[in-house]
Amino acid sequence: MSRTQQQAQSLIEAAAPIETAAKAPPPRLPLLAFVADAETEAALQSRLDELSVPAPIIMRGGIAKAIRYLSSERSPDTLIVDVSDVDLPVPQLHKLAEVCEPRVTVIAIGDHNDVDLYRDLIQAGVSEYIVKPVTRQLLGQALSAKAAPAAGVPIEQKLGRMIAFVGARGGVGTTTLATNLAWYLANRQKRRVGLLDLDLQTGDCALALNLKSTAALREALLSPLRVDGVFLERAMAAQGERLFVLSSEDPLGVEIAFTPDAVEKVVAVLRTLVHFVVVDVPRIQTPAYRRALDLADLRIIVADQTLHAVRDAVRLRSLLGEGDAEHWNLLVVNRSGEGGRRAISLGEFGNVAKLQPKAVIPYEPRLFARAVAKGQMAAEGRGPVADAIAALAFEVTGRRPERRGWWGLGK
Repeated sequence: MSRTQQQAQSLIEAAAPIETAAKAPPPRLPLLAFVADAETEAALQSRLDELSVPAPIIMRGGIAKAIRYLSSERSPDTLIVDVSDVDLPVPQLHKLAEVCEPRVTVIAIGDHNDVDLYRDLIQAGVSEYIVKPVTRQLLGQALSAKAAPAAGVPIEQKLGRMIAFVGARGGVGTTTLATNLAWYLANRQKRRVGLLDLDLQTGDCALALNLKSTAALREALLSPLRVDGVFLERAMAAQGERLFVLSSEDPLGVEIAFTPDAVEKVVAVLRTLVHFVVVDVPRIQTPAYRRALDLADLRIIVADQTLHAVRDAVRLRSLLGEGDAEHWNLLVVNRSGEGGRRAISLGEFGNVAKLQPKAVIPYEPRLFARAVAKGQMAAEGRGPVADAIAALAFEVTGRRPERRGWWGLGK
């Protein structure tokens, strides 16, 4: 069956209720340790056995290997890293924090009994620092202690960043950009990404990724007290190992009313599960959709180079406000070149909207048509569109893409 036929079949099946059938992602390991030498490995294994810690896994390589490993694999619930072989452990811990999933307790072990070092490590986000030799008492205290208030934010308390996409008007490709960015973050930057489609009746995020929606999102929004990490992990449909989609295809003509608090609860739990929560927000200004925009760390306004889009981008910018240190706005111009000489120029767009476009996506209808036919994302290939998506990811994460062209950033 071709992908087009599969999509058509999905649309037909959407008329009937769909039970939750998404494959849950693999569970996290209880404890994973990275040590620098054989002596520490043997001592740590002995202490973990004495404490009856279930199924610990110990690897050689220290914090450098931990960073490489966790860049592509799931984080454990508890992570022990050996920093005794590192001259400057704090910068390495910051790198480690970037690749760790939310809710990871990090315990550092080392051979320097230094109060300043201890404070620096706590500031960098570790839960506890143990000076070798590792004793049963010290390790037991570190494993059982809850995060204490400190000058820094413990790595275990960090949350995934929320990115909300909203179109200045209909038909500008908001869903296309949301799905391509989510795919890019998951597959090129190796981050765990949750893609949330808040259009419960006509949303296309799952369809764009050739996935089947379930009834779980509707259940979550109508019964938010049921929502926890286990519920959402079972509800999300997986596209590969790192991209998880939460969407619905509810019957048309049925009124589905959910509250801003329900949106906040779903997003809050999602942020404990992934590095990034990408949300496709309908442009209809209901209180629930407005709450999604208010919650987002980054609000991406998508527009094309038409007069209508310029006008509505200005209105959206006014609605969202100027942004602050925690919430900021970013303008993306999509389908650049579609209008030819009749299009509003990028310079005119920035002057009128008072918001310069940070990424410009070229108009490549054949490329997108081929990607759909092959069941792929436009970001998977090479060329102007893929580079523009990479440039957008750079704006979002600060991780510079390998290759950038004139079409990437509109500075």
